[in-house]
Formats: sequence, structure tokens, C-alpha cells
Amino acid sequence: MTDTRAKDAAWKSLYRVGAVAPLIALAFYVIQIVAIILGGPYPTGITDWLSLFQRSKVLGLLYLNALDVFSIAILGLMFLALYVALRQTNESYMAIAAFFALLGIAVFVASRADVVSASLSLSDQYAAATEAHRAQILVAWRATAAPVCATIQTTGFLFTAAAGLIISAVMLRSKVFGKATAYVGILAGAVTFADYACIVVAPAVANILMPVAGLLWLVWWVLVSRGLFRLGKRTLKAVEEIIPTS
Repeated sequence: MTDTRAKDAAWKSLYRVGAVAPLIALAFYVIQIVAIILGGPYPTGITDWLSLFQRSKVLGLLYLNALDVFSIAILGLMFLALYVALRQTNESYMAIAAFFALLGIAVFVASRADVVSASLSLSDQYAAATEAHRAQILVAWRATAAPVCATIQTTGFLFTAAAGLIISAVMLRSKVFGKATAYVGILAGAVTFADYACIVVAPAVANILMPVAGLLWLVWWVLVSRGLFRLGKRTLKAVEEIIPTS
């Protein structure tokens, strides 16, 4: 019994870091939302995006959701903490979920970083280019840097949504997290997959489902964070019982 508690207590730092990670990601999202609300009209075309970058590179990056590179990356710590916390409930499914989560994060971060890098580079070239050369830059932007071209990024997010759905299903059989956390994650996953299906068959419906799915995932992050903080405190108490303080 003591050995099991000691092994669980050894992960207390990961639980705490995993609990903080979604809160940092949430803060990044709030920063971007506030910037978009206060920064003026959202760009609707390529020339609008280039003009925005000329006005303010920082604002252009925030409109481009560049902070997602960091927010999605650090969520890897949350998923690792969830794997450790729930592996005893169903290690096979948690291993599958961890694979999808890390794969999705890698795909999303790499593709979003490419878009951000290309946007910065092309906006600098556009500012220094002659009128004739600017037409070529517009074509390059459309092909490599346009924010609307997010197929690879959205595929990465789909993988992480699959991971969240699997993890939430495992939570239903675990006492580590509450049922509310599990049900919110399952609903978020279902809405996300419905959103992706509607992109093909009913784009108007997809436009409604996308923000709903995003809000549900934000709520899930907060609930998971609370659960991991609680688990970290529990493991700390186990350490104090195993190694009493003098």
C-alpha cells in the first residue's frame, strides 16, 4: 500500500504543472480575444492582413492567433498528467489518447508556426517591395500564409479532440475526476466531430458549432485543471504521511 502511494506521490509535480498548463493556455486565448475586440475590424482579405501587419506586427500576430503555438504546445503537459492520473483505470485507452494528443499537438504547432513565420516574412517583403513585386507576394501569401488555409492545423486539433473524447470516456470509470468533467469532454468531442462533418455537408451549421465546441473545450480545460490541482494536493498529503515532517 505504501509503495503504491509513494509511486503516485512521485507524480505530484507533474499533476501541478499539468493543472497550470490549461490555465496558461486559457490566458493566451483571452489575450487574443481582447486584442481582436479592441484592435479594430477583423481582416477579410489578403490586402487587409498585410495592411494590419504594416500597422502593427504584434496586433497582426494576435489576430493570427500566434499564441496558439504556445498554448497548444503546453497542453501536452496536461495530457501527460492525465495519462498518469488515469492509466490505472484503463492504460490501453489512455496510451491511445496520449498518442493522439501528442500527434495532434505536433501537427498543429508545426503548421501554425509555419503560417506565423511565413506571414511575418511576407509582410516584411510586401512593405519593401515595388508595386510589380507586390502582386507576386499576394500570390505567395494566398498559397502559404493565408489564415484561412488551416487544413493541416485543424487536422491537428481534430487529433487532440479525439484524445479529449477518449480521456473523458475513461473518466466515467474513474473516481479521480468528477462526472461533470467527463460529460463536458464527451460533449465537446461530439460537437467537434459534428462541426468537422458539417464543414463538408452544412457549412452554415459548422459556423455555429465551431464556437460552441471551442467554449466547451475551454470549460473542460478548467475542470481538468481543478481535478489535477486536487490530485496534486492528495499526493502531497500522501508524501507527508509516508515521510512525516519533524
